[in-house]
Formats: sequence, structure tokens, C-alpha cells
Amino acid sequence: MSRVCDICGRGKMDGKTVSHANNKAPRKYNVNLQNTEIDGKPVRACAKCIKTAKKAK
Repeated sequence: MSRVCDICGRGKMDGKTVSHANNKAPRKYNVNLQNTEIDGKPVRACAKCIKTAKKAK
């Protein structure tokens, strides 16, 4: 199961973690995915899409 939102398609992002000494190391930023139902269908959606869907109702 991939870490991609079923609604908007957002997935992992790349970046760097920066220490106090300004050392930079690669890291991944994961999307906040939740298993939920939207319009009666089970989906794996990011928190942003869930919030937007609740506003639309």
C-alpha cells in the first residue's frame, strides 16, 4: 500500500533535516493519511482532504 492520498494524489516529499551545527541530512516527509469514509466509500485520504470534505457538507 503506497503512502499516497486517494483524493488529491499527495505523496512523500523529500527534504533535509538541519542540525544546530547546520549539518544537513536527507529525510522523507510523509503525508498524514487516514482511513475514512467519504460519501459512503472507504478511502485513504490525507487530513487536508478530510477537512475539506467536512466543510463541503
